[in-house]
Amino acid sequence: MLLKYFTLVLLLAQCLLAAPTSHGATTAKTNDPTQKQLEQEAQNETIKLLNALFRAQIAYFSGVRAKLSPTSQRARDIELYVSRLTEATAEANLDKKNQMWLNIFEEFSKSPLLLNKQQETGLSNDEYQALLTDAKLQEITKSYIRDVSTYFWKMAQISGKVVEISVDDYFNQRTSRHQ
Repeated sequence: MLLKYFTLVLLLAQCLLAAPTSHGATTAKTNDPTQKQLEQEAQNETIKLLNALFRAQIAYFSGVRAKLSPTSQRARDIELYVSRLTEATAEANLDKKNQMWLNIFEEFSKSPLLLNKQQETGLSNDEYQALLTDAKLQEITKSYIRDVSTYFWKMAQISGKVVEISVDDYFNQRTSRHQ
């Protein structure tokens, strides 16, 4: 059952690619330091969330890999996936991090990381399913849902501040024209 949620978590992560970037529509041409600070906060929160996602997947798949034979094909596939995620975690630039995530997602979207082929894992279907759905997956899923909820709450707060600034600017401009 939790395996279904894992796919949902990955899909939700894809939605984050629409998050604020330095070249996105959210970046206004402004010299307002408060606006720039809010944009930076939004980017930092997005980076923190992506890193949390990457670290959760690294922890999960490292745990799976540790229980497989190191010489199995699936262990090598997971090792490559984890190395790509580790590189993405180390990237500081949001645009590059997003691109790396897209590349990782595309590269591994057709990968059988979650499917069992006994010749690639050395495990029966029941053993592999038990390995994939252990308590660690439940823990990581709860943690990720908490991280996403926190992220959206912070983004809502930042968006509220942006709207407040925009409304204040509008009324200040109207007031200054009529004086």
